[in-house]
Amino acid sequence: MKKLLSFITLSLIALLAMFSFAPKSVLADGIIIRPDPYADRWDYLNENNQQAFINYNNGLQKMIISVGLDGENSKGVVWLFPVPADPNKIAIDVVKNFPQLIGEEISNKAKSNLDDTKKFLQITQIYTIPFVALLERSYVDTMDTMYNVPLPLGTKDQGIEQDVVLYEHLEKEGITSEIITAKTAFGLYDYLKNKGLKIERGSIPVLDNYIGKEYSFVASWINSSENIVSKQRGVFVTFPTRDIYYPMLPTSVYGSKTIPTTIRVIGHVSPKVFHDIKNYTKTEYYIDSYPSFADDLKNFYNGQTQNVKYTKIEINAPSKFLTDDLWISNSAPIKTYYSTFFAEYPVISAILLLIISSLITGILAGWIVFKTLRKNIFKLGLVGLSNCLSIFGLLITTILVSTKEKDEGIEPVLTEIKQKGYVWKRKVATILFLVAIPFLVFSLFSLPLLIREIRYSMGYFDFEDFILVLIIYILPIIALIVSFIIKRIKPEDKNLFEQLKLSGYSSWSFQPKDKLKIAFVPVFSVSFLIISWLLVKFIELTV
Repeated sequence: MKKLLSFITLSLIALLAMFSFAPKSVLADGIIIRPDPYADRWDYLNENNQQAFINYNNGLQKMIISVGLDGENSKGVVWLFPVPADPNKIAIDVVKNFPQLIGEEISNKAKSNLDDTKKFLQITQIYTIPFVALLERSYVDTMDTMYNVPLPLGTKDQGIEQDVVLYEHLEKEGITSEIITAKTAFGLYDYLKNKGLKIERGSIPVLDNYIGKEYSFVASWINSSENIVSKQRGVFVTFPTRDIYYPMLPTSVYGSKTIPTTIRVIGHVSPKVFHDIKNYTKTEYYIDSYPSFADDLKNFYNGQTQNVKYTKIEINAPSKFLTDDLWISNSAPIKTYYSTFFAEYPVISAILLLIISSLITGILAGWIVFKTLRKNIFKLGLVGLSNCLSIFGLLITTILVSTKEKDEGIEPVLTEIKQKGYVWKRKVATILFLVAIPFLVFSLFSLPLLIREIRYSMGYFDFEDFILVLIIYILPIIALIVSFIIKRIKPEDKNLFEQLKLSGYSSWSFQPKDKLKIAFVPVFSVSFLIISWLLVKFIELTV
């Protein structure tokens, strides 16, 4: 019985409205330098992936970035990345969790919703329901997999080096992080030497791009002998900036090696992708219905907990093509507003498309069929809008609307009939009849199932069963009986209806009979299926 009720409920709604596995490591941009344990020299530590999470609001950027060393020994490794802000306005922290952002790409979600809208528009014609059911196909939502991995760094040292000023020192979760500024490149190299790196001055020229400018550095390393490669860690940095910032230039030291980079920014934003990486960059816009932010991420995100929008930027360019840092505008492209509407508001968009398709079809089909109404576009549009109540609404409206010129000589007869109350009675009877018929047809097909359900329930008839029978069987039968009762004509008034018939008027709609009405409904229905399909298809191509 519940299955039958569910099917009926969905049918009524359709008629009247709308229905890791993680890799070994995750890395963030910057320079990762390690000493060679077998020689008195240093080298760049290999990266295989980069991840970052950014939340930007009112000129303040909150960024979680992470690094993993692919299971290698992390002792002595120093990780250094630039931040475009005054060191006194930068805050750092270490977190052991990352945001869980999955959701669905808005263009895919919009297309999925539009596909459902297409089916809804088709079944408003009722006779198409069996065909739509046969062609029904199940779709699996594309999910973006989130990879969470560890952050190994370097070794402990708290010295302030020549030309280097230390502004903040943090030890947490086995990691030490410092905010520093360097007046000269020599001072920065000396700072790195003090961390145990046998590094020569000028050997990392990419650092010179930030010296003497309004940049600070965040340097991190492991301050524990414990191997934390298998543990998840992230450096959380907060700083003011006019545009969203992500450091990419330092990674250029890896030459021709491609290090996949994924940046997730809360909200829909516009990355300013520079020419060298344009062909290697992919930007997608997502909506996550139920994102997850751990307790230690409250400082990173304290906004809405449902339907969170975010931008996913993927860069797969050879490292030497990373000739600049990535700047991101905190404004969404116009197309995202368009796609988001169809992704977030499927019911509203379906109703709007139903109205637009019905309006266009009513005008087109009416112009083709009813020559006398070609100048009355408003009336044709209203007839088309009645299709919003399914094809039965269209059928009722077509019967009742006037499509031919009226005979002035029959007006006295119509006035007398109206005074006797026949006009409203006949119109009500017509509506009741046309509404009751589809329910009664459906009840005939569902009767065997109802009998079987009652038999299986050992004759038990609950309130739910009673409501179902009332809606599907009793009320339509009552409506049909009432329609036959109120349509009756008193013997003394039969002459009035005979005059109507002789004048070519319908005794139901009290309008001039028009055989073209018979052709209008199928012409409209077929045209509606074509127009609505084309309209939805066009929108699918543009979201």
